[in-house]
Amino acid sequence: MRLSRRRFITITAAGMLGAHHAMAADNAGARWQGVALGAHADLRLVGLPARDAERLLVAARGEIERLEQLFSLYRTDSALARLNAMGVLEQPGPDMLELCSLVSTIHQASSGMFDPSVQPLWAAYARARGVPEPKALEAARAVAGWSKVDISVDRIRLEPGAALTFNGIAQGFITDRVVSLLKAQGLEAGLVSVGEIAAVGAAPGGKDWAIGLAGHEDAAADATIHLRDKTVATSSPNGTLFGAGPDGHILDPRSGLAATARWRRVSVIHRSAAMADGLSTAGVLHSAEQLRNMARQFPGTSVHALGHNGDLLLV
Repeated sequence: MRLSRRRFITITAAGMLGAHHAMAADNAGARWQGVALGAHADLRLVGLPARDAERLLVAARGEIERLEQLFSLYRTDSALARLNAMGVLEQPGPDMLELCSLVSTIHQASSGMFDPSVQPLWAAYARARGVPEPKALEAARAVAGWSKVDISVDRIRLEPGAALTFNGIAQGFITDRVVSLLKAQGLEAGLVSVGEIAAVGAAPGGKDWAIGLAGHEDAAADATIHLRDKTVATSSPNGTLFGAGPDGHILDPRSGLAATARWRRVSVIHRSAAMADGLSTAGVLHSAEQLRNMARQFPGTSVHALGHNGDLLLV
């Protein structure tokens, strides 16, 4: 089964909310379609009695809405948008602080290659449809740098002109939160994807969940992995392009340039979707040896990377 990334929010429960639930005619589940994380969302629960499915849908949608209001770049009133506009966010709250702590951990482990402060660079590329002027890149690089972000319990402060994007980790963070919420509500097994994929428990028949990997959404899977109680996140330099040119959306914070064409995709498996998300984003910018070194810093991490020449790296 292959789940499209970043477009669909999908929860497929395996009819295992509780052993007392027998499969019956009313196990039609429930479905909601709308907009989340700036894109079309399809949130569905299958194999469950309709009443239970509707209850879990309401809980999941509420949690996604709450976290979008913190991390979304598409909402002008989100906490992140206010921080970028004003340069300061007072009383950032535990979720924002936890995400920033994860960013710092991955930033250090990736030798600075994971850096949400690239947002001014990203904006320069977007405004120029992928071909920014050297002066624009130089100005954006001057204000970038995660080490320049002042973070405390009381406030987060940016330098003038700086801005952040959490698009390389927020989807995974929200996936983790939705999984925790649904487990607390009784979910025992299923697939949960809010941009990244979490496999909860066993698939029907007691096997691990089969997950297809692809370089971009809606592409044919080039490999299949099997997961149980783990997550997988995939990043691809060409998953999103700025314009008609060849440059993709993942930028090297050191040079300000788009990621080189070393990898077609990098998939990272970890118990946390947020960690997998951030590590896969940084991994696109790494060599094979750098990928190995980064993965070793987080026990239980696996890497499944496909090069543009067809070579496969397994860590």
